[in-house]
Amino acid sequence: MMELATLIAGLVTAAAVAGSVLFLARQTSQSVHQFLVANELAGARAMAQGYELWDHVIDRFIDFPELRQYFYDGVEVPEDSTARARVLALTELIGDALQSTSWLFQGKDVALLGAVDPTVDIRSDWDDWTQFILTMSPAMRSFAREHPLQYPYLARMLDTIESGPGDGRELRRPGSPGTSAPSAA
Repeated sequence: MMELATLIAGLVTAAAVAGSVLFLARQTSQSVHQFLVANELAGARAMAQGYELWDHVIDRFIDFPELRQYFYDGVEVPEDSTARARVLALTELIGDALQSTSWLFQGKDVALLGAVDPTVDIRSDWDDWTQFILTMSPAMRSFAREHPLQYPYLARMLDTIESGPGDGRELRRPGSPGTSAPSAA
């Protein structure tokens, strides 16, 4: 009788251990799923914040359309203190938007974004846009040079642009073809 009780106790214990292992496996699976969902939400939040920064940039261009020339036409930063302060403030805002979005692209979030349209290479498009802004804007180039630790992506992209004509781009200088002369602000 004692042997039967020991056998039953052993079977119950084995069943309890097996049940515990199965329950632990299910909990682990659910935790992994929850972690993945949390990461996707964090990536979506980061992307939304990047878009919000660009919304602020666009708002400034709407409010002060005369600022566009300092970012798209190769015009040097103005001497007038009010105009200069606006250009420098917008330069920092654009720098924040470019850098923060590049950080988003450093992880697997790029694959998630590309899943929407696998034919789109988001990172190269972003790099092209960043190169364009750095190529066309003396203010952005100066900003990237002055803050390489805070804006490593911009500094790296500027180094790439300045190291040679790898893709045929040249830095635009005021007065060169495709740029406008500085205006009196």
